[in-house]
Amino acid sequence: MTNIISLKKVRCKNCHKCIRSCPVNSIMYKDDQAQIMPDQCILCGHCLNTCPQNAKTVLSDIFKIRSYIKGHVTTVISIAPSFAGLLDDPAKIPAILKAIGFTYVHETSEGAALVSAEYSHLLELGTMDNIISTCCPSINMLIEKYYPELVPMMAPVVSPMIAHAKLLREKYGPAAKIIFVGPCISKKEEARDPRNAGLIDAVLTFEELINWINEERIDSASLEAVPFDNDSPRSARMYPVTSGIVTTLVAQKGLFGYKSLCVDDVENCKALFEDLRKGSIHGCFIEVNSCPGDCINGPVSGHNHNRFSAQLAVESYTGSEKSQFPPVQRGRDLSAKFDGNLVSETMPTEAEIRQILSSIGKKNKADELNCGACGYATCREKAISIFQGKSEPTMCLPYMKEMAQSLSNGILKVTPNVIFVVDEDLRIREFNYRAERLFGITRKEALDTYLYELIDTTDYEHIIQSRSAYLDRIVTYDNLGITFSANILYMPEQRMVLGILKDVTQEEKARENHRILQMDTIAMAQKVIDKQMTVAQEIAGLLGETTAETKVTLSKLKDMISKED
Repeated sequence: MTNIISLKKVRCKNCHKCIRSCPVNSIMYKDDQAQIMPDQCILCGHCLNTCPQNAKTVLSDIFKIRSYIKGHVTTVISIAPSFAGLLDDPAKIPAILKAIGFTYVHETSEGAALVSAEYSHLLELGTMDNIISTCCPSINMLIEKYYPELVPMMAPVVSPMIAHAKLLREKYGPAAKIIFVGPCISKKEEARDPRNAGLIDAVLTFEELINWINEERIDSASLEAVPFDNDSPRSARMYPVTSGIVTTLVAQKGLFGYKSLCVDDVENCKALFEDLRKGSIHGCFIEVNSCPGDCINGPVSGHNHNRFSAQLAVESYTGSEKSQFPPVQRGRDLSAKFDGNLVSETMPTEAEIRQILSSIGKKNKADELNCGACGYATCREKAISIFQGKSEPTMCLPYMKEMAQSLSNGILKVTPNVIFVVDEDLRIREFNYRAERLFGITRKEALDTYLYELIDTTDYEHIIQSRSAYLDRIVTYDNLGITFSANILYMPEQRMVLGILKDVTQEEKARENHRILQMDTIAMAQKVIDKQMTVAQEIAGLLGETTAETKVTLSKLKDMISKED
């Protein structure tokens, strides 16, 4: 089945912020990507709202819903009561939704009233020691997956969305499409839960609805207000704010001697559940919600809202009716069964934990910083997550920083090259061991020094102005008597200049000596050539004279022989 929350890999920048924000550590880091584990996720939406890159997406039913409208199917909206604090002009919401094309518009508060009646019945019976409300699917999943021993304390009653869906299904028949609209992600999972099969056909978030209204360019001011297709749910409209359920129960028949606790935010709920595990709380009706401030602060509640002003808006919209409970007929089957489905994972031995801790630089207790940067409360929990394949050693930021610093220091110390970094004012920001030896000052002293105090900085000033680089440039610093092969680079992101100087003094001297030798050799060769030419000319002259004499002698001999004949 498709995950409710998925990841856009191309946007994920490996900041680990979602991992740190997840209250149940249901996000694993694998193949350099954050990956949600659906079997452990409670769909609280924390990761969605904390991701700075918008790399998380929520499964959308909007195309399916549009097809219902285009197909002229009867569509029935069940809109969460938080609309009064989160949507503009709440009195016009029925008219706006019908302008989009929906057939009927009901308030989910109708279902909340039915649920309140069931809660009130449980309180009146008094057979349960503690009663935990079951309106928030994320908290229900938290208990089922992580606190299964508390399942008997959960009110065996469906949520207002499911109760309302049953009511609407009775009224409009099986062919109608029932669509829930609200600020919650976990409602999508609740809608497709096999235990609720055939009740909710689609879920639309407030964010999606707001965007849809804007796309349609619906001007609420031009619409005439029409009523909801339900009677006023009165005090049940208070469900989306802190203590809203308790307020509704008090408006009905009171708490029948039970004390009340209203707890929101997953971390607070976890702390509460730990106390319940210990058996330190008794005789309480406990209203719980995963979102800080309850449903008016849901993860997909829309843009630019404030939960405090939203609460005031809900209370204002409800008005004097918040102390009045609507008439409700009990009798429908609104029972729910919850399962203790404990998330089970293989645990490492103590020796394996110590080995993993050692591998990330945690040799002893003093090394365990428990900084939480990796997303886990303690280094020990981090080690367990590595064993379970949920995270990687590289997620330990102090360890990676220490290792990077150690490697950097090692490289900077053993390299034969002079390395330094200066800012755009030529103030030295980094200075390696070889530079210390060359200039005769310590790194600490260098960091209070400007580069022009040590060498000529003409090249560096040009690099800063041109944002360019010099590669393998031969420079000689007369004050040092040293020749370097210089690589000078401008780093735009840091707005600094990196200089790497390789001492090539001996190579340059050898190259100069070789050049002189070449020139001397050429001069000697030319001298030999000139001498050879002189000798050749002298030889040629002698050969010319002897040849002439020979010719004369032979001619005389020829004439003498001819005369004798």
